[in-house]
Amino acid sequence: SLKMWVYEAKNLPPKKRYFCELQLDKTLYGRTSVKLQTDLLFWGEHFDFPDIPEINVITVNVFREVDKKKKRDKYQFVGSVKIPVHDVTSRLPCEQWYPILSDKAGDSLGRTSGGGGSGSKDKEQLPTLRIKCRFQSTDILPINVYANFLAYLKENYKRVCETLEPVIGVKAKEDIGQALVLLMHAQGLAGAFLTDVVALDLLRVGDQRLTFRGNSLATKSMEAFLKLTGEQYLQDTLSAPINELIQSERDCEVDPTKTSGSSAGSLQRQQAALRGAVRGAWQCIFESHKHFPAQLRNCFATFRERLQQLGRQDMADNLISASIFLRFLCPAILSPSLFNITSELPSARATRNLTLVAKTLQTLANFTRFQGKENFMEFLNDFLEQEAARMQQFLEIISTR
Repeated sequence: SLKMWVYEAKNLPPKKRYFCELQLDKTLYGRTSVKLQTDLLFWGEHFDFPDIPEINVITVNVFREVDKKKKRDKYQFVGSVKIPVHDVTSRLPCEQWYPILSDKAGDSLGRTSGGGGSGSKDKEQLPTLRIKCRFQSTDILPINVYANFLAYLKENYKRVCETLEPVIGVKAKEDIGQALVLLMHAQGLAGAFLTDVVALDLLRVGDQRLTFRGNSLATKSMEAFLKLTGEQYLQDTLSAPINELIQSERDCEVDPTKTSGSSAGSLQRQQAALRGAVRGAWQCIFESHKHFPAQLRNCFATFRERLQQLGRQDMADNLISASIFLRFLCPAILSPSLFNITSELPSARATRNLTLVAKTLQTLANFTRFQGKENFMEFLNDFLEQEAARMQQFLEIISTR
């Protein structure tokens, strides 16, 4: 499998539109969106190619659109990046700036073969592309070979998690948590597994204010389960409010330090715009209880039952809130392209609008208020107070069988 992120390019001629094509051993597998080079040429797009054959070279070809009046071809080849697969087979993704080179005698930038001139100035100005990728090849044995190991994990996953928790890093927790969730889900044990590892995490942390705030096997397993069972729910719930906010021209900036020169009237309009955006997103989320995934509902119901057995019913709302908002809904609002809600990175203004909406919804889910450093958000405290009861109602509905 290959995971690949095409981030940005530097030193390409400005005021042109560019895109990239991804080839694996000369076979086309993917294409980025077309972006205009201004001060920044940024794609920020993720590609995931599972179950691909063995390959030798990853090639990223860069093209630019041409003036239709001047040339017959719609696109012109700029250059390419070639990455040998053996360079990106480490456990962690490799991120690097790669030179964009041309194999032709003269490319669209007027360079000669190999990327151009010999001087240091030419070298500094060589176009580059920032890419992150990882290629993995795994040998899978017949299923019966794993029978003893599977039986051991089903009986002893709590001991395994307790042993690994203090001695592995965040990335390993993410990988192991995902693998355990996939395994237990296939065995029909995902709910029991998550309840056990989450209970261990709660007892280890103790402080209710820190519920699901850290990077543990429990939190990483929960994230994996949410993505496994809730992707369609996420699309159905958030696509409309997020895309509406991205495509609109509204400005929701309410921090006076970032709106210098704006009049009091402008600030009030922007506060009203943010309030409207928050209300719209929250209404979509609240109504989503009607199509909330049954597997998640059962999992959250099991959380409540286990906490009741432990005499910690008071932690139930915080735990369910942290699971669905802190680990799923709010990250999806903050970075919709990472959750396949949008294919492109939103503009700077849209990203800021989404950040403020996510911040408000997370504060509502925490049952807290804006104050202190975020006093510019205090105008929304009346909304938070009014909607706290509905938030509690929502959390109860999605955790009741």
